[in-house]
Amino acid sequence: MPSVHAVVLVQQTSGQFAFEAESYTTLTGTGWERITTTTGTKTLPGGSNAVGDALYSRNGGSPSSFATYSLQFIADGTYYVYSRYSMYDIVSGAPSPPGYGNEDSFHIARDLGLAPAIGGGADVDWYAQHLSPQGHLPADSPTPNPNDGRFFYWDEAQLSGTSTNPLTFTITGASATTPVDVTFSIGNREGGVTLDRFVFSTTRLNTSISAGNSATLDGIASVPEPSRAVFSMVALVLAVGIRRRDV
Repeated sequence: MPSVHAVVLVQQTSGQFAFEAESYTTLTGTGWERITTTTGTKTLPGGSNAVGDALYSRNGGSPSSFATYSLQFIADGTYYVYSRYSMYDIVSGAPSPPGYGNEDSFHIARDLGLAPAIGGGADVDWYAQHLSPQGHLPADSPTPNPNDGRFFYWDEAQLSGTSTNPLTFTITGASATTPVDVTFSIGNREGGVTLDRFVFSTTRLNTSISAGNSATLDGIASVPEPSRAVFSMVALVLAVGIRRRDV
């Protein structure tokens, strides 16, 4: 049975849609898990620049395990896709310093609404995303590398592992009064990959990424989960009521 985390994420601003990797609706299979600073197969180290928790890939597949997100768009457009990631060196007998050649990729569905399906087909329905090790790979990296899970970097999604063309998703017919509901799915490919956030943007932001870092993408806030949004609204109403009673 899939692990269910019932949540619909709602776009707040036209032209962009950012959300946390751990804000999935369902996990299918056993390849993905939510990790924190204290729980999980791997844990986020102190001082990690992850925003909140993260989604960790326990093992590889082609793909065999999926995370699915329920998204509600209020604005049309062709959206580029950006992922914020880290890596853990987990391959038995890996070289020292670690190479990350077997912990640096995951799959993204070729289109919104594609249902998770085991054996969906790499580079047919599922596009491999090959990630740069960035700061994980200085020449003197120890094993285990303390950078694992500490530093997260940005990557622009591609049509396939060998393509230089960006992956895009197109939304039509969406507005604030008639939103469009879709699903977005990712699949495992190699264990050790860890995801923090996703950003969809109608403006291509690849040139804002330098050595995996992007202040522009960092500055696009993730939408709140509905439970958090409701809590914030209730708190605001209570605060206003208290102020009125004090007047």
